[in-house]
Amino acid sequence: MNHRSKRAALSALLLAACATGLAQARSTSALDSITDSISSTFNEAMAKLPATPGQVARPDASARPVNPRPFASGSGYTLCFVPDGVSCQDLLVNAIRGTRRRLLIQAYSFTSKPIAEAVAQAHKRGVEVRVILDKSQVSERYTSATFLKHAGIPVVIDTKPAIAHNKVMVFDDQAVFTGSFNFTKSAEERNAENGMLIRGDAAVVKAYTDNWNARYQQSSSY
Repeated sequence: MNHRSKRAALSALLLAACATGLAQARSTSALDSITDSISSTFNEAMAKLPATPGQVARPDASARPVNPRPFASGSGYTLCFVPDGVSCQDLLVNAIRGTRRRLLIQAYSFTSKPIAEAVAQAHKRGVEVRVILDKSQVSERYTSATFLKHAGIPVVIDTKPAIAHNKVMVFDDQAVFTGSFNFTKSAEERNAENGMLIRGDAAVVKAYTDNWNARYQQSSSY
């Protein structure tokens, strides 16, 4: 019996059980109980069937996120959504302007003039700024890679993966920005994007900093 036939047979048996149960039910509560039982049995049986070729297997209902962690007490976050909410570009520029000691950046595409200028200004006032970019920024006609390098900011290219798709900033070892938002004019003015700035969670900051350092070790100077 092939997979389709097994499904059909299972459905027929369950429908027959449903008809029998309905005929025997004499009250609303009995009917509800029988219906719930049949529904549960059907769902359990269907979940155990293997996926057909080309079909994605159903996830295990008992699956749980690996090592879920709550945000640290006292931490907070700010969200941005373009084009219909808080500006991600403005959120980043303000965070950069408030940075005093260290700024770590990972960017897939970096062509935003306001963000690049804010980064250069941070460097001028003594902030340690280091930038990791995707290799596409080497050949792009308009990119902040050259601008930042000429400003005296160390820039490296993450050449190992197919695409270095991270969009991350770490501010003063205290806050992290991440999301879909590329540091570009198009992301700000033309796309639907999102971002999150998380402050005060040391574990989150450490995780992103550790990842930044790991990618930096595998990158090449621009």
